Amino acid sequence: MKQTRKFGSRKGATFIEYALLAGLVAIIVAAAAMFFGEDLRNLFTETGAQTEKVTEGVKNSDISSSFSRAPQQKSGGGEQSK
Repeated sequence: MKQTRKFGSRKGATFIEYALLAGLVAIIVAAAAMFFGEDLRNLFTETGAQTEKVTEGVKNSDISSSFSRAPQQKSGGGEQSK
């Protein structure tokens, strides 16, 4: 004998379960953002400020003196003299 399900397909039930789970995750993320939001903002602000300091330091640095102290290399290998 063929048994039939009392309530039919479970596709709708599975969709509702996933929707409820997604809603719960969204609520948890929103609560975490409210709880940690100010700390995260301060962290990213400080990180941005430090990054800007480093960037300005690199832009304003003079590396030409580093190259003038390097030993001069003789040309070799690839060129042949005539």
